[in-house]
Amino acid sequence: MSKPNSVEYQRYFAEWIQLKGHLVLSFKVKNDARNELMEQGINLLTVIIDNATGITPINFSDRITFIKQNKNNYTAFRQLDELFKEMKKKIAVMLILKK
Repeated sequence: MSKPNSVEYQRYFAEWIQLKGHLVLSFKVKNDARNELMEQGINLLTVIIDNATGITPINFSDRITFIKQNKNNYTAFRQLDELFKEMKKKIAVMLILKK
């Protein structure tokens, strides 16, 4: 399987934006579904990082461990969102340099 192109990465990040909206609502109303939604976000981020070989956010292993251990915590959600933002920037740079 070949590496994802910019359209595929855009699809991944669009999926995160949608999932993020659901998570914001889940945390506001303290809905138990947030655990499953956080797990989906963690899995999506893992797919992105696996496909972007050699690119990881700063302190990724410590941060993802914190997120996995604190899925019910809003701070973990914010950390997950920051990881997505970092990956989006790093992938944009990678795609520009490939041209």
